[in-house]
Amino acid sequence: MPSAFLQRLASPCRALRRSGQCATVALMASLSILPSIFPTLTFAQAGSRPAQYFESPQTFYHSLNGSAPGQSGMRGTMEPLAPVDVLELAPSSRYLLWVELEQGRLNVMENLGDAGIVIRKRIPVSIGKQGIGKRTEGDKKTPIGIYRVQQFLQDNELDDFYGIGAWPLDYPNAFDKLQSRTGHGIWLHGLPKAEEQRPFLTSEGCVILDNISLAALTDEIGTGATLVLSPRELRWVPLGRQRQQLHSLQQALAAWESAWESRNNDGYLAFYADDFSDLTRNKAAWALYKRTVNDSKRFIEVEVTDVNIIVEPEHQDVMNVTFRQRYVSDNFRWKGNKQQLWRWGDGGWKIIYEGDN
Repeated sequence: MPSAFLQRLASPCRALRRSGQCATVALMASLSILPSIFPTLTFAQAGSRPAQYFESPQTFYHSLNGSAPGQSGMRGTMEPLAPVDVLELAPSSRYLLWVELEQGRLNVMENLGDAGIVIRKRIPVSIGKQGIGKRTEGDKKTPIGIYRVQQFLQDNELDDFYGIGAWPLDYPNAFDKLQSRTGHGIWLHGLPKAEEQRPFLTSEGCVILDNISLAALTDEIGTGATLVLSPRELRWVPLGRQRQQLHSLQQALAAWESAWESRNNDGYLAFYADDFSDLTRNKAAWALYKRTVNDSKRFIEVEVTDVNIIVEPEHQDVMNVTFRQRYVSDNFRWKGNKQQLWRWGDGGWKIIYEGDN
């Protein structure tokens, strides 16, 4: 059971321990009865209430109100803010989906550039029967990580169990595979049409929301959108502080690009960690491949744009970096989306994974 759930259950249990009622309270919580007895404890679940809308950045900032951990001093602020784990969003990434798994809520965030990042709406969701932290096929847990939304599946392509539609996610993604995680079929989908809500811990690992909210999401996201499944409650910091933290990684990314363009193989390969893998080649095989390719060129030009940098939810020393890359040499041209995973350690920033995105 998620730790936040247990923490919320702990206070009433302590109060009732002397009367021997704690076991009864725990049982009632598992049956979703506890909120009616302790109304200050709210348990989110798909369809339990309508989405909460924030019509303007001011409305959202006022809602923070110093009530969440790490947000004392935010009361009444109008300074541009960003989630502490979102270091950079490209202007082309207008929306970001962020699920606070233990709180059971999906946040639709909007990127306002220099005006920061705000939440436009919050939607209650249900998750895996066994909680969070998926590791293996069939464990009935919702994964933790950063995922890409795949092509939307329409109502007529699905069983009624999935509601009016579904967005498959790219689980297991590259980082999951590096961690030897298994499984498949993790979706963001709706409720069966005959059901108005589902218990919080109810799915085989998918994230479930009500059909009205699911339909509204189609106006804001599409194939390739980013969905973060996080075990923690969101924390917000001033946008300027994020940019200061971002500086060293931006320098490393620029130096990697420069070394590649100059065909400085030793300098270029120094950015790759000893345990690097592209899921096909290890560091030695990657080095041999890149030296062979780079040495065959008379010139190389690389342009990196539309950079997004988000902290991996379970590994705070790993940054998920995606960008648009243009590559030109004397005999080859390519442009497309790339992903790198950069890890901070004693040797500075190192790349542990690189591949197409």
